Amino acid sequence: MYRAASFALFAALAFGQPNEPFKPKPPAQVDAELRARVNEFFDLHVKGQFRKAEELVAEDTKDYFYSGNKPKYLSFEISKIDYSANFTRAKVLVVCEQNLVMPGFAGVTKVPSLNTWKLENGKWYWHVDEDDRFNTPWGKMTPGPSSPTGKPVALAAIPTSADFTRNQVRFDKSAISVKAGQPATVIITNGAAGPVSLSVPAALPGLEAKLDKSELPAGGKATLTLLAAKGAKPGVVTVRVEPIMQLLPLEVMIVD
Repeated sequence: MYRAASFALFAALAFGQPNEPFKPKPPAQVDAELRARVNEFFDLHVKGQFRKAEELVAEDTKDYFYSGNKPKYLSFEISKIDYSANFTRAKVLVVCEQNLVMPGFAGVTKVPSLNTWKLENGKWYWHVDEDDRFNTPWGKMTPGPSSPTGKPVALAAIPTSADFTRNQVRFDKSAISVKAGQPATVIITNGAAGPVSLSVPAALPGLEAKLDKSELPAGGKATLTLLAAKGAKPGVVTVRVEPIMQLLPLEVMIVD
């Protein structure tokens, strides 16, 4: 179960990055209808009403839905939609808040969920293509082998924290001293399996914070440059990492 979850998460990490060619906007009605169906489907998961959710599942996916794990979400929000096939197919990235229980961690966390939808007879249906279940930008992943008894082989390295992806995107330091009028820099490294997007939601009063790049591939590095004006106040600057919903905190001290 953990391995399958990792595949889904890696796919979400790579989803919808801006090196894609320009794509036209979907018709407003098509987009509204898809969003309504996605919201209805995930709201039923929040309510635990999975039998009603079956009505929004494509006929060729019902067996998979019946036998698959059905998490009960606490909340959700649509993060991004990528249309294809003349707006009859769509990949939808939904950020779900749920209770996560795994070795070394138990608590509420937000998890990105990548879903495929298709338009049939004028309605959108949740759909899983078996051939594409384990396709990722790094090749086709396959489940691990089973033991001779048919039971799954124990994984050698199950993550011990819900932050197993988040901790891989980090600053090269946790604090920095900045002198007015003199730029100071911090390096951000992406050690995760896929690309991420970076942004600075808000800087401190009197402090300018700029990233040299907003898109960071796996293994890539970005530079955050800080420039303080006279009278700037110390505090914490954060860099937002998407789609893993991470905030990187950096303590900023102002020196004379």
